[in-house]
Amino acid sequence: MKRVFSILLFLLLFVLPFSVVAQEETDSLVISLHRDFGYGAGGKIQGSFSLKVKSPDDLVRVEYLIDGEVVHTAIEPPFRYKFNTANFPVGEHSFSAIGYREDGSQIVSAEFARYFIDAEQAWESVGDFIVPLFVIVGGATLLGTLGTAFFSRKKKFKLGDYGLAGGVVCPRCQLPYARNFLAPNLVVGKLLRCPHCGKWAILPRASQVSLEAGEERYRVEGNSELDMPDQEQDYHKLLDDSRYER
Repeated sequence: MKRVFSILLFLLLFVLPFSVVAQEETDSLVISLHRDFGYGAGGKIQGSFSLKVKSPDDLVRVEYLIDGEVVHTAIEPPFRYKFNTANFPVGEHSFSAIGYREDGSQIVSAEFARYFIDAEQAWESVGDFIVPLFVIVGGATLLGTLGTAFFSRKKKFKLGDYGLAGGVVCPRCQLPYARNFLAPNLVVGKLLRCPHCGKWAILPRASQVSLEAGEERYRVEGNSELDMPDQEQDYHKLLDDSRYER
């Protein structure tokens, strides 16, 4: 579970593109900042970024300025400037652009600023997100597991009676059973214990075809209604069984 959220957070903060568009003014050049690969949150950035402008049809040249100094001149569409924050000092830096039209006139963009940080600071910032997130996710998972273990009652297994949470088929014994509504939801499925063989697994809701196949297997084996074991007594088995299946 933590791995899933770590990947999502990494994609959000480092990989997935984002853009910031400077405020558009009358007869001005619209400049935008795009993340190619790096960190960007709370006005702080680190890594590879690009500056682009919304190009009028008669635009022939764009000068990009950082801290008021021209750092790049683009002479053909899409008039893009790529840079890495590592090539600039840590601290606040301003961005702007000057566009030149075919008739020689100029249009100027609005100016905006971002704070450049180094790689170590970027990872520290990510840690500020990840630690609270893991605490929340871990707490929710623990509460869900305890809720299943301590508030569930012995239940009778009945073919076709799966409740609102739907049914699943055990990957070990291939028999169907109902998903417990209070079971922890771990994104890809609920953490469940098979009432037939006692196997713990993380399972999504099974299809009707899979349930029918499991029900037929249950009938062929001649099983009668089974009592679901008391999960409070068997909860310690969850800690010993680390081979979850999806």
